[in-house]
Amino acid sequence: MGGQVTGIATIRIDGGEIPSERGATLNPGGVNRTTRMAGRRVYYNEEPVAPTLQCTVLHTPEIDLIELGKIRDATVLVECDNGQDYMLTGAFVTETTELNTGEGQVRLNMAARTCERIN
Repeated sequence: MGGQVTGIATIRIDGGEIPSERGATLNPGGVNRTTRMAGRRVYYNEEPVAPTLQCTVLHTPEIDLIELGKIRDATVLVECDNGQDYMLTGAFVTETTELNTGEGQVRLNMAARTCERIN
């Protein structure tokens, strides 16, 4: 059985599409488990992990570097070209935005309260 593999994702923040390059990374969050051993018995601890999104935004005339850095409590939609869509709620920027003038790119790192598949 075959099917399309995600190659392009469209990213929308509060309804507006941002011009992002290929290669965005979406981590839907969940838990990390750490193995604990007691003799030959295996146990684990769980640590919650927040959903995150990392992408590279093209610095076009419509993109305000300072406004990008102020994003908080946003709804972010990640639309994959294989038909799956994911929604992050309560999203916020986790690091200051940084402009690479040689490439015309802005690094954007975000975290969110929740991530769910909506399609």
